[in-house]
Amino acid sequence: MVVILILLLIAAIFGVLGAVLKVALVIALSLSLAFAILAVGGYWYFRHRVRQLMRGITQQQDYPRGYPTTGTKRPGPSLPPN
Repeated sequence: MVVILILLLIAAIFGVLGAVLKVALVIALSLSLAFAILAVGGYWYFRHRVRQLMRGITQQQDYPRGYPTTGTKRPGPSLPPN
């Protein structure tokens, strides 16, 4: 922290404090923009992978989904006859 203050004082003495502050601002804004882009990209990638996982799980299910469209409606052979 002391080193930064000394560098700012040296920049003020030589009259380039404005340029130094502008460069520091550009660097800070660039880093925050890069972090925001990485955060949004990571969120999108996580959502994409979760959706792929859910799609894979639903495709691997053994039981049929919905009402069967083929076969008979009569009871199976496990029921006792009347």
